[in-house]
Amino acid sequence: MKEEELKIQDYLSRPARYVNIDGLNELTWGAMCCGFAFSDWFRAIVPRDSVLHQSWVQTASMVSMVLLIYLAGKALKRYVTYPRTGYVAYPETARRRMVPIVAAVGGAVAALGAAVIVRGGFSMTLLLGAVNLLFYAVAAQPLRPWKYGFLLLIAAGTLCVSDAHALVFFGSVFLASGVTTLTLYLRQTQRPQ
Repeated sequence: MKEEELKIQDYLSRPARYVNIDGLNELTWGAMCCGFAFSDWFRAIVPRDSVLHQSWVQTASMVSMVLLIYLAGKALKRYVTYPRTGYVAYPETARRRMVPIVAAVGGAVAALGAAVIVRGGFSMTLLLGAVNLLFYAVAAQPLRPWKYGFLLLIAAGTLCVSDAHALVFFGSVFLASGVTTLTLYLRQTQRPQ
């Protein structure tokens, strides 16, 4: 009886194990952090009277960047991950479609709260570090021992990195973790014949 329950539990937990088997969560978040840092840098060097300095252009470029990252992630799952694991995505339900909307609303509320906290004299790096540490612990699913090194690196960066370099630092750590995960995944799994 126990053995059957373990088999059923293993079967039910399989989709959760496949969510970040290829490091896509880290790659996505790292690319977004670096993209936002690039946008801040670009906005700083563009003349104030340029069309590229307009808020609607910045918004359009951010939406385009996020959409590109999202589509690249979908392509990675479809053409690399799923053929190697044999995993078939579950059909979309109304509940699954609501998750990104709830996450976007939660992110907007968190951003507004962060703005209030930062204006009160709170360190942006400390705030970003805490959020990234929590996000890495949940989204990266550090089930492998080497991932705890990246977790410690994020914790150290929270205390040592300046506000000006925080997004680039955290984005780079996430990208490095994602590339490492993807490389190990590609080495350990073979495409079916």
